[in-house]
Amino acid sequence: MTKKIHIIVLMAWVIALVGACHPDKGGAPQPITLNPIAWDGVKRGDVYYEIFVRSFADSNGDGIGDLKGITDKLDYLNDLGISGIWLTPIHPSPSYHGYDVNDYRTINPQFGTMADFEALMAKANSLNIKIVLDWVVNHTSKEHPWFVDACSRVDSPYRNFYLFAPTNQIQNYVQTGQVPATAYYNAYEWHRVTSGTTNYSYFGGFSSWMPDINPESAIVDSLVDAAKMWLDKGVSGFRYDAAKHIYQVEKSQENIDFWKRFLGQLKSHKPDVYAVGEVFDVKETIAYFYQAFPALFNFLNWNNLAWALNNRTGKYYPRDVSDCLNAFAAANPDYLNVPKLSNHDEDRTMSVLNNETAKAKLAAAILLTMPGQPYLYYGEEIGMRGLKNNGDEYVREPFLWAPKANDVYRTSWRTPAFNSDDRVAPLSVQQSDPESLYSVYADFIRLRNSYPALAQGNLTFPDPAEIADVFMVYSRQKDNQRVLMVHNLGQTFQIYSIKDPVNQWLASINGAELEKTGNGYTAKLPAYSSVVVEY
Repeated sequence: MTKKIHIIVLMAWVIALVGACHPDKGGAPQPITLNPIAWDGVKRGDVYYEIFVRSFADSNGDGIGDLKGITDKLDYLNDLGISGIWLTPIHPSPSYHGYDVNDYRTINPQFGTMADFEALMAKANSLNIKIVLDWVVNHTSKEHPWFVDACSRVDSPYRNFYLFAPTNQIQNYVQTGQVPATAYYNAYEWHRVTSGTTNYSYFGGFSSWMPDINPESAIVDSLVDAAKMWLDKGVSGFRYDAAKHIYQVEKSQENIDFWKRFLGQLKSHKPDVYAVGEVFDVKETIAYFYQAFPALFNFLNWNNLAWALNNRTGKYYPRDVSDCLNAFAAANPDYLNVPKLSNHDEDRTMSVLNNETAKAKLAAAILLTMPGQPYLYYGEEIGMRGLKNNGDEYVREPFLWAPKANDVYRTSWRTPAFNSDDRVAPLSVQQSDPESLYSVYADFIRLRNSYPALAQGNLTFPDPAEIADVFMVYSRQKDNQRVLMVHNLGQTFQIYSIKDPVNQWLASINGAELEKTGNGYTAKLPAYSSVVVEY
């Protein structure tokens, strides 16, 4: 699945390839017609889709999203061109989000049964859609039977699965190396045992509800065995939550060695097992974890892109992407970059972009024409909103399938604060509107699936010093196929001249046009618009 991406930065590219100058004068402009090749149904683009299960699709009317609802909506995702889906935790849990797991081998009954999961797998396989499960290794639920028994007595067979210390000696125990995986003492990370061995406390870096595992105990074997069970059920692999937190010192060889062992055992069981890690950090730390992981989410991509869009300065972004990819390649030549916009832990894309649909269209066009394996967060394609100031649930609200009166799949487990019909046009409405945000996602996923250069090509771009701030310009090439993207991130109309001969005009957004003028081609770019050409 993974493919090495070769990054080529051509700093003297502008004069030879594209120019940010006025169009040539040598004849009347000749309009060009959009003419992308028709998508043949092959999912070359490797676009994945994150589903927050509770909020996606409710098949039985109980207000909670479920596995059967996802199965019913796989045709929609297939038509959109999605190659794989990542499901947030589907296991029993005391929380609405599921990231504190009670049992790694079963299904949360609110989401359905094992038979429902098997039906989902069968339908996904028939559509060539891969299933990726969220796998929470860093911690379990405090209601997990292992932890309940571990707290009950010091001689529990599960006592060593977790990290305990006498409450009045925690700091000393940590400093003298008596608590595995820890290196320093933070009082807020320790929580009093409430029953059984009440003179002890346990380590839970995120909260008292999520006791951290002991990565030097047999709990790891149990987690590996449970993961193998799901691989045998047909899942392609896992997204690993909180991957940098296994050992308290995040950027440590201990963490790298742990993941090499863990992933290595699964690879021995299923050689093509998929693994993508969550390392929410700076470029250097993400690169560090590529020593163990074949794929990691690129949080920098979105942070930098949001800044570029909101500051109307695009010329540096391709260089920023290239710098990230070069750092990743240095750590792992076979790395897979995983770009995204927002996800379930972040303010939603539309809200970050001040609810400006034109900017959201640009964000989609850029994400889907850059290197890597892009992920979409459910609802991003219809412009769902959300800010997490008052809680993560505000960025995890119900998907809007159709106008509310007719929306039989809309979940109702919570009353939405951001995503009502008067703020966000439901999917069925946007599907019939060629100017909608959804249409941009659909068009650009088809484009990525149709053109190998967009799916797997290298990245080149002009020297930022040679173009105006508002332009974002880059090219992707695979073999003899070359595709050029020109985006205007500014608030005013812009002209951009393309010097190389254009073979086909592939796409545009927000009213951008292409004309042949004299010896070259002119991109006419209204505010927040793009053109894509093959040349």
